[in-house]
Amino acid sequence: MRLRHIPGAAAAVCQNPLVLTEEEAVSHKGQWLRFSGGRPLHLEIGMGRGRFIFSAAQADAAGFFIALEVRPEMVLQALQRFAGEEDAGQPGNLRLLWCDAARLADIFAPGEVSTIYLNFPDPWPKNRHQKRRLTAPSFLSVYQHILQEQGQLCFKTDNLPLFEWSKENFLAGNWHIQHISNDLPLAESAIVTEYESRYRKRGQPIFYLAASPGEGG
Repeated sequence: MRLRHIPGAAAAVCQNPLVLTEEEAVSHKGQWLRFSGGRPLHLEIGMGRGRFIFSAAQADAAGFFIALEVRPEMVLQALQRFAGEEDAGQPGNLRLLWCDAARLADIFAPGEVSTIYLNFPDPWPKNRHQKRRLTAPSFLSVYQHILQEQGQLCFKTDNLPLFEWSKENFLAGNWHIQHISNDLPLAESAIVTEYESRYRKRGQPIFYLAASPGEGG
């Protein structure tokens, strides 16, 4: 997603109490359960404009939700969305993490995360950019490290080449695939993101995979 530069975005993001900077997040490593008040931690990587994570936090008061995003302009847009949800109220179990996904292993200790969501990540279609894909083996290894043994990773995409490539990586990494679909029904989709809503209106199939890091494959 291309974003125009927004002057002052970084400063505005840093000052917002809903936002955790990379430095702050690293200081919580091994202490996230205390930070969440004992609630299980649910992590979205690449939150877009925040529709999914805001809805998820509202729907599950028993969980604690963190959305990671590296672009300050996108974090700012999500904050503006939240501020506009006057009727819904601001969920107290939600934080935005302004950080690069490459730092995940520095932020979360082994087994601290209950669920990871990868909703329509950038497919990085060129072969030379494979390592940037959020389902690359290097990322999957980190997810296995920070997820609980019985935790779950949920992955959605509209991109079939990315989905097939990712599926091979999950299997090669000995993930236990719990559910897989080449055309996920809307009734099984739970919370629908901006991208998913757009693709469904076009009649495009939604590819979905749910897996746990335990033994299997």
